[in-house]
Amino acid sequence: MEILVSALSTAGITLAAIFVGATAVGFALISRRRRAQSPDAAVDRIQQEASILLVRVDDAVQDAEAELGYAIAQFGEDRTRQFAAALDSARGKLREAFALQHRLDDAYADTVSQRRDWSSRILSLCIAAQQELEQHTHEFDRKRALEQDAPRRLSDIRSSTDATARRHAEAVVVLGTLRRDYAASAIASVTDNLDRALTELAAARSAADAAQSAVDENAGTAADSLRSAEEHSGRADELIDAVGTLRTELERATAAVTRLTESTEQNLAEARGLRDAPPDPDSSSAVAAAISEVEAALSSSTGPADPMRQLERLRQANASLDASMAGARNQQRRLDGARTALAGALVQAHSQLSSTRDFIATRRGGVGAAARTRLAEAERKLMLAENEADPVAALDLARNSLTHSRDADALARYDLMHRA
Repeated sequence: MEILVSALSTAGITLAAIFVGATAVGFALISRRRRAQSPDAAVDRIQQEASILLVRVDDAVQDAEAELGYAIAQFGEDRTRQFAAALDSARGKLREAFALQHRLDDAYADTVSQRRDWSSRILSLCIAAQQELEQHTHEFDRKRALEQDAPRRLSDIRSSTDATARRHAEAVVVLGTLRRDYAASAIASVTDNLDRALTELAAARSAADAAQSAVDENAGTAADSLRSAEEHSGRADELIDAVGTLRTELERATAAVTRLTESTEQNLAEARGLRDAPPDPDSSSAVAAAISEVEAALSSSTGPADPMRQLERLRQANASLDASMAGARNQQRRLDGARTALAGALVQAHSQLSSTRDFIATRRGGVGAAARTRLAEAERKLMLAENEADPVAALDLARNSLTHSRDADALARYDLMHRA
């Protein structure tokens, strides 16, 4: 019995211990989670990141100081001034960052807001300093690569310059042909291109010679000379290309002028027909003016050719001709429509006038002056319509006559109704 009691007592103690331990672990986990979610934890992370980056940037500044020394020795002080300025700027940012870090590390208690602001500022300073240094470090890495590749690039540049010189000789022949076949205004954009190309080729060769000297002397300036040689050679290529491009464009424009001239002459035949048999005097005048403009544009094709200008002048003249012909056609359609409608309008006006006249004549004593006046006006308008040469105006008069006849009929009936 005592053994059983002892065993139960031991088990109870064990269970109690387990419960206390589990409770303690639970409280610890909850506490840790709350700390992880608290503002202090977020600031701790920022402060830790700032501290790590500060060390990296301090190392980067020291590496950059050594790199600047190598760059000065290889490229000279003039070509490394910007790098030196960037290094000084990075040092200034680093000093400010260390001063803020000292505040965080001193014995004085800092608020959460101060820790967050100072740590964020350290991060910002370090990132800016790092970017400045990396930009110039990468630039000098690229320059070194260019210096190492200088012999191959120099060979390529000389080959390219020689090829451009051969193209220049071919372009001289092309430009001579353009001068023979086209007006000065047509080739004005490339007249001095080949002279300028020779100047660029000479500058490219001079820069290539400077690059060769830099390579031989290991002066560290070959990259700049090579870049200059490439730029001059490229500009020479562009100037020569422009001559060939203009020849192509002038040939296309000449072909377009030929096609447009053919279509313009066909349009002229139709336009002359509209001018000689116009729907009205105004249309005839507009078409005649447009024909004169087109004929002047066609006559300008004689002499030294400037197909670009000829093409533009023909286009403008054709646009005027098309507009005048369209106006004449519209007027013709309007007149044709009016003639078609006029016949029916005259019949209707005659019928209404006759009916109204008979109605009033048989009831003369009861019809007043207003109805008789309308009837007289209807007769006058109908007579004018029958004698009008312009079908549009005649149609308008016939319709007016019909309206007056109807008004006269209505007034007559009104008078009779009230007299009764």
